Amino acid sequence: MGFFSMKIKTYKIYTSGCKVNQYDSGKLAAELERAGLVAAAENADIAIINSCAVTQTAINKSRRMINKARKENPKAEIRLIGCWAKLKGEKIKKIIDQPTQAGLAMTGRSRYFIKIQDGCEQFCSYCIIPYVRGKLKSRPEAEVTAEIKQAVKAGYGEVVLSGIHLGLYGRKKPLSLRGAPATWQSLVNRVEPEIASLPSVARNDNLAGLLKKLIKIKNLGRIRLSSIEITEVTDELIKLMMKSGKICRHLHIPLQSGSDKILKLMNRPYGSKYFAARIRQIRKQVPGIGISTDVITGFPGEGEEEFKETENFIRKIKFSRLHVFPFSPHAKLPAAKLPGQVKENIRLRRARELRKLGVKLAADYKNKFRGKTLEIAVEQIKSDKIIGKTEYYFNLEVRGRKLKNLKIGQIVKVKNPLDKRG
Repeated sequence: MGFFSMKIKTYKIYTSGCKVNQYDSGKLAAELERAGLVAAAENADIAIINSCAVTQTAINKSRRMINKARKENPKAEIRLIGCWAKLKGEKIKKIIDQPTQAGLAMTGRSRYFIKIQDGCEQFCSYCIIPYVRGKLKSRPEAEVTAEIKQAVKAGYGEVVLSGIHLGLYGRKKPLSLRGAPATWQSLVNRVEPEIASLPSVARNDNLAGLLKKLIKIKNLGRIRLSSIEITEVTDELIKLMMKSGKICRHLHIPLQSGSDKILKLMNRPYGSKYFAARIRQIRKQVPGIGISTDVITGFPGEGEEEFKETENFIRKIKFSRLHVFPFSPHAKLPAAKLPGQVKENIRLRRARELRKLGVKLAADYKNKFRGKTLEIAVEQIKSDKIIGKTEYYFNLEVRGRKLKNLKIGQIVKVKNPLDKRG
């Protein structure tokens, strides 16, 4: 059993960060169980912290997680894995000798998260991930398909495809507007941006090609994409979403800023006009689709004017959900050295304002579906109600339904209540 001593019989895993980290922890937990270890709520023999380093705030959270693990498991061996461990240059000992690709990860009861891609080479000025996750790499289609078939047999109705740079699944080199042919670069400054489009890529070794195979899996309820860059939402992918009822009507597309000045400082591979044009095209072909996003407030150089540009852009796009993060600089990254650093209290105040706007936008989007029949992946079953996530990525609570034969993870059709309680 690798570096484990004979006394180690129980374990506890603490996870911080993205869905890829959650999957890695789930995979590790499954392998530990197969190796004979048992999960413990506290006083475990070994405590493993799967750390995140995407921001300085995330690193601080990982530090607190280590302290928590020591407090809850005073006699445990402590092991740090994940992005922060790699950033610190620590040698990560192999936890078990068995390969970690076989079998299902322990990713939760209602939806199955599967990592199909790792690595990033985009090098945004604020992001440490390319330095700790390395070059683009993708799991073989056959391996992904086999794991998802196992998940379906285990009762999962929804499978969530995740990756550090999911849209580049199957590629060995990044695809972006910078460094791309001039015809693509011109889309950023096009006067008529609504006609902007990325070319379809007729290949089997890309995300759309993988999806074409996955939707044929027998008894698979639906597939969701966890996060994808706007430059990688190809026409081929949108056409597939439009035609297949198995792909969720939801995309999480990071924006980060609605100001072209800030996007350039961030080294993001698009401008606001291009972003808006692609969103219009997506909505035209997939009506009603939910589009959630990430936004960073208080990035260096963001004055009140640039913040208002971002706020107005968000109102214009009408995202279905916002994830807002105050800028949290890494000392070693370019963004930490840029002029115009924004005071913490201003970063936090802007984050609060956008989160408030996000609550309103989410409610407005959800209300569009009042009285309509939707499909949910069941997450909770209570005596008088069920709670689940719709294909459009909002939670729905339905009362007064016969619940006897339902199971967690099952995909069921329900009617969204006419009132605003559901």
